[in-house]
Amino acid sequence: MVARLGSVTIPSSPDPTASSNPQSERPPSLPEEVHWVGSPQELTALGPLFAAAPWLAFDTESNSMYVYRERVCLIQVNAGGTLVIIDPFALEQGRGALGTLEQALENPEIPVYLHGGEYDCVVMNRDYGLEISAVFDSQQAASLLGWRKTGYGAVVEEVLGISLPKGHSDYDWGCRPLDAEALDYAIDDVRHLPAVVDHLRQLLQEADLEEEAAIANQAVAMVRAREPGFDPQGLWRLKGISEVPNHRLPIAMALYQWRDDLAKAHNRPPGRVLPNDLILALARSAPTNFGQLRRLKLRSAWLRDYGEDIINTVKSAQQQPPEIPEAPARRDIDPQEREREQALKAWRRNEAERRGVTTQAVLPARALDYLKRLGAADLSAVPQLGEKRIKLYGDVLRRLSGSAKAGPGPKNS
Repeated sequence: MVARLGSVTIPSSPDPTASSNPQSERPPSLPEEVHWVGSPQELTALGPLFAAAPWLAFDTESNSMYVYRERVCLIQVNAGGTLVIIDPFALEQGRGALGTLEQALENPEIPVYLHGGEYDCVVMNRDYGLEISAVFDSQQAASLLGWRKTGYGAVVEEVLGISLPKGHSDYDWGCRPLDAEALDYAIDDVRHLPAVVDHLRQLLQEADLEEEAAIANQAVAMVRAREPGFDPQGLWRLKGISEVPNHRLPIAMALYQWRDDLAKAHNRPPGRVLPNDLILALARSAPTNFGQLRRLKLRSAWLRDYGEDIINTVKSAQQQPPEIPEAPARRDIDPQEREREQALKAWRRNEAERRGVTTQAVLPARALDYLKRLGAADLSAVPQLGEKRIKLYGDVLRRLSGSAKAGPGPKNS
């Protein structure tokens, strides 16, 4: 489908949920061992499986690279050895839509295995309102153990000697039908995960890093998404925005807003409508006619589709500058804080080398940030520190951190 807004022609992303028949047919290429859930009835039928599972290996696929309003497009589950793929487009979104699976994911007695699970926790909370409870993240475990390569494929190969196929990291999971290779890639994400977790748990136990892993896993489970919608402050997060002269910032803001409006109207990622670097180049050059615009050596198709609207947006910003959000204040760091940070980092590095573990196993980044800013008066308030580290390192942390100015600190989690 092609849609138009002003003089701009861009393809709109299709909505696979718009079919009058919500049921999703089982892909013929899917292995027989894998259960396919393409309707609420099929999900309900698997309820006893999820409820009785001793553990769940879990993964999701989304379409953030292809749409403005991203959503979960595929859910993969290994429920105690039984493989399941769920098509979310055949189900409702929101609380209760996943039935017994939702209850199992939130059951603190059922371990949920993830790999790099922050995003899975974010999207499941956003789309279904659930909070995954007993998380074990194999990437966190590999990182704590000091593995240099912690991607899923690298960890599977290290533990099991299995080389997984690559090539679907940028796949559009919102498209239908899904091809056979994509389905194999998706199910592999949970097929091998339980064996990987078993091995990593043994290594964590041998290295006496079980509590540290539990704290890291809890942090993964607590990650949440930013509020949806346009964020004017995002202008200041564009790489290179500091190089745009102040008198050109209204143009950058206008182009940033225009891009978001267009992306939202056609459900396309903002970066695919107008890349960030092009926003900044246009703001610096401020073209008000096609001759000036052509000097940027843009493709002719881009000029045809976007040129007139860009020129009008620039002119409008010059005549009626849009409101620009205040730039985030830079926090002044006093010399004592810098000394605390340097002392903590040097001690952490030496202690990690002495123990043969990673620096995160000794002192997580959030804990170090809290200590350098607020000191060690109340170690129980330090995020991601934990009882074991307090017993091991309490005295040295108090000595290195000393006292600090009172002020707002990060929330404990």
